[in-house]
Amino acid sequence: MNPAGARLRITIGLSAFFFPALVTSQDITASEYAARRRALMERMPDGIGLIHAASGKLQSEPSFVQAATFFYFTGDFASPSAILALDGAAKQAHLFVPPAPNAFGFDVEGVVAEIGAQSAARRELTSVQPWDSLLPFLRRRLGDGVTTLYVDESRWREALGVPSGLDPVGGSQELWRRSLTRAFPATPVKSMAAAIRELRFVKSPAEVTILRDNARTTATALRSGLGAVRPGGRQRMAEMRVAAACVEAGAVGPSFWPWMMSGPNAHVKQLVHADFSYTQLDRLMRAGELVRVDIGCAKHGYGADVGRTVPVSGRFTAGQAETWNLLIAAYRVGMARMKGGVARTDVLAASRAEIARLQATLTTAQGRRAAQRLLAPDGMADWSIHSVGVDSGESALPILAAGAVVAFEPIFSVDDDAFYLEDMILITETGYEVLSAGLPYTAKEIETAMAAARGSRAGKAAAPGDGAR
Repeated sequence: MNPAGARLRITIGLSAFFFPALVTSQDITASEYAARRRALMERMPDGIGLIHAASGKLQSEPSFVQAATFFYFTGDFASPSAILALDGAAKQAHLFVPPAPNAFGFDVEGVVAEIGAQSAARRELTSVQPWDSLLPFLRRRLGDGVTTLYVDESRWREALGVPSGLDPVGGSQELWRRSLTRAFPATPVKSMAAAIRELRFVKSPAEVTILRDNARTTATALRSGLGAVRPGGRQRMAEMRVAAACVEAGAVGPSFWPWMMSGPNAHVKQLVHADFSYTQLDRLMRAGELVRVDIGCAKHGYGADVGRTVPVSGRFTAGQAETWNLLIAAYRVGMARMKGGVARTDVLAASRAEIARLQATLTTAQGRRAAQRLLAPDGMADWSIHSVGVDSGESALPILAAGAVVAFEPIFSVDDDAFYLEDMILITETGYEVLSAGLPYTAKEIETAMAAARGSRAGKAAAPGDGAR
């Protein structure tokens, strides 16, 4: 029995031999996941979409994180290595699940979806089968006239880990594509990424509720992290403070490792080195520098992405303050253009026009150089508007749509300082709603927030019972 609207409950625990299975319930119904699958199948009537679950815990993740597309169409936090087959021709959805995975020499029971009709009915799937049934199923359907296999692709170019001429050893999407091509050399394997991107862009009411909660949690963590920004402090300690604050606020943890990047590390061309740094570019923060606070908290299987630029000393210089306030003014004018049906390029154009309008009013040398830099032909090249959903950073469509949740993310550098700002914003038919509400904007507001955060941390440090007895 699977009444309409019944909540989909997913078991994500390890073997009951060790401890009782953990159960997480989402406010997204099994029927909503089924509707997503049907919508995707409508877009590939000639073929079968094959979506692979994450196979294991990534070293960079604090816990197992399900592959985003698999999670989007199933709501399944676990089921490592499972394969969702969406048969667009037959309008059927099948889940093929492997045997129990192995960790440290033990079979981990209870993390793979159970096989059979009852399991399929709870998930509103056509069937849940052992994964050894996948190849016979595909051969049969290709024999019945299905012409194409469809796969997802990564948002960014994947690192394959080998020179040209060798089979890849990395890149989950590319490995999956090549595996299917090798198994079915006569069958075209095409991308369904554009269709998936379109479906994921507009959020359902249940998704908006989740993302609003995530944004508020992240805003709380950001304020907490400001208390760890100080001269002589380590970036790593500030990052740890944010990660802890996410958990304290009720999240599972950070949706990506926090970027508390100071001074030269805050410039985007240096920032990207963090993914290849054993220390995450850890350094001591210095007075006079700015810090890029770029964070998100993960909850309900969805991410978040919010940020500000703050001064290490707690006070901006006059030039930094004027430059930051220029950014805020341009940001707010651009955001005011947001509503369903507006092009992302129109939002950026509105921000640029405001910078041009304010240019003559600037009084500091750094502020004037910032305006000149931003008004150059490539001055806003690093400004972006991306989507937020299961992934903290998802591709956005060119035209904003009511129900989309986006992150407005201007980035630029002037002199030795890098500036960055980001909110999570719900697009409506008539305007927008800032989901990450309550965060400071102007230079004065940020200085006040930093003073409050530092005072709060000092108060906690002095609280009775925290020291030696």
